[in-house]
Amino acid sequence: MTKTFPLPGNGQNLFQSVLRALFIIAATIGGFFIFAASAAFALFIVLGILILGVIAFAVLWLRAKILGKSLRPESKMWTFQSFDSNKTTTKSNKDGTQKKTDGPVLDAHQTPDGWSVDTD
Repeated sequence: MTKTFPLPGNGQNLFQSVLRALFIIAATIGGFFIFAASAAFALFIVLGILILGVIAFAVLWLRAKILGKSLRPESKMWTFQSFDSNKTTTKSNKDGTQKKTDGPVLDAHQTPDGWSVDTD
């Protein structure tokens, strides 16, 4: 191994070092501009979706006001109060006296097919 040559990139002079530093600085600034442009694009997309949502809400609100209907109608769901077992109804017997009942009387009897309940 008598003949050796330096590898490319080793032993750079001052001009090559300055040129490489300028290229790295320019690439960094360009990367920041691309990042800012993509962030601005995403911001415009989010603002556009937000504006469309506000417009849709305004149209539906105006429609509800014109037609006289509420945006959120009252729900017809059962509440726990409707299943309150403490409330009893009163029925009047044949002789005029009132009897408190919790509901219909169930008559359960065993059949060949199993238990059956008759409501009268």
